[in-house]
Amino acid sequence: MDDKQKVRKQIYLEPDQNKKIKQLSARERKTEAEIIRDAVNNYLSNNEANTDPLSQLIGMVKNGDRQGSTKHDLDIYLSEKSETHEKE
Repeated sequence: MDDKQKVRKQIYLEPDQNKKIKQLSARERKTEAEIIRDAVNNYLSNNEANTDPLSQLIGMVKNGDRQGSTKHDLDIYLSEKSETHEKE
């Protein structure tokens, strides 16, 4: 990544975190900044799936779901339709 595209952030680490980052940096032959950026990217990737359930409503009509206004709770909050006793 080009330095012009990076944004400088100042953070405080626990002493144990700092020690582990230094060890990982030496072992993997990466800079400490690369280790931290990799960790941030990993965290962000793992949390993309945990978005607001309402965002799942976006595109329902485009995808052909014509009952979005009546069954949106089922689509948002239940992974299986068998989780409810309601009839469609």
